[in-house]
Amino acid sequence: MAVGVSLKKENFEKFKEDINSYIEKLNIKETKPIINVDMEVNLKDLNIQNVKELQKLEPFGEANETPIFFIRNLKIESIRAITEGEHLKLSLRDKHLQIDAIGFHMGEYTEHYKLGDKVDVLGNLEINSFGGIESIQINIKDMSKSL
Repeated sequence: MAVGVSLKKENFEKFKEDINSYIEKLNIKETKPIINVDMEVNLKDLNIQNVKELQKLEPFGEANETPIFFIRNLKIESIRAITEGEHLKLSLRDKHLQIDAIGFHMGEYTEHYKLGDKVDVLGNLEINSFGGIESIQINIKDMSKSL
């Protein structure tokens, strides 16, 4: 989203100082975005057909955001950073069901989570097609240890 502003040339430096001062006071580095959850689901409720039905809502964008799902208490079966540590790749399990997950720009999470940890995840549901096999994958937007 964009914003425009008009200034007289002689006011530019004062405006720049004021806006920079305001931004420093906000402490933006400590700010975390709010993620609105559309629905809590269980792995047993997910299947390829459900995710394909969600794709009928595309195209996603600002006026039609991708649905965000919340899944609780998943056990980390595998965890690793990929693409030179930039991204996170996980295999998660809920009892007898397993799902893969990817977290873009979340590679540092490997320092805070380990095999066997129970986590709650927020993310988009996608279909991953590899070697002619389709599977459901969670595109993680946030993750925390289960309580």
